[in-house]
Amino acid sequence: MSPREPAGPPAAGARALAALHERLAEVVLGSVEDLGELQIELQPERLEEAVRLLRDEPSCRFEMPLYVTGIDWPERDPRFDVVYGLRSLVHNDVVRLVVRAGEEAMLPSLAGVLPGLNWHERECYDLFGITFSGHPGLHRILLPDDWEGHPLRKDYVSFGEPVAFTHNLEWALSPQDRPEFMPGSVRGSVERP
Repeated sequence: MSPREPAGPPAAGARALAALHERLAEVVLGSVEDLGELQIELQPERLEEAVRLLRDEPSCRFEMPLYVTGIDWPERDPRFDVVYGLRSLVHNDVVRLVVRAGEEAMLPSLAGVLPGLNWHERECYDLFGITFSGHPGLHRILLPDDWEGHPLRKDYVSFGEPVAFTHNLEWALSPQDRPEFMPGSVRGSVERP
């Protein structure tokens, strides 16, 4: 028998998962470790309670919100994953929390628990159309108030005009609009001077 190799350091977020299993085990739907970080899926109805625990528990102290964003899975029901990133400065730890939400679902706003999430929730609402109940001022933050649709949804139809990037200049720009020199060996016949 070979000697047992020493275990590596615990994954980032392990303290959060341990606290949730100890105090709110029924809230945790699952967890996945990827690249040394834990992603914990929670029941959306108990999200606020779980985040309060992670904020207040001395072994956790996840008091700094990093982001709230969405992932659109149009073929799945519920359609969205809403992802929260939290940091514990006290323990130098991070955790990623995920809840699933349908198009008409309302997630509880966490702006009252972690005030730094206020604008993040507004951005998620603006770009994905995810609604947060109890938010102090849920309205668009990046787009005009009369804008129709939510641009980060995969089924969003923009103005129908291609956007020119260096990798797609051939089809995005007509020959007369292309720059004289186009990078890459297959992009045009003009050689670098």
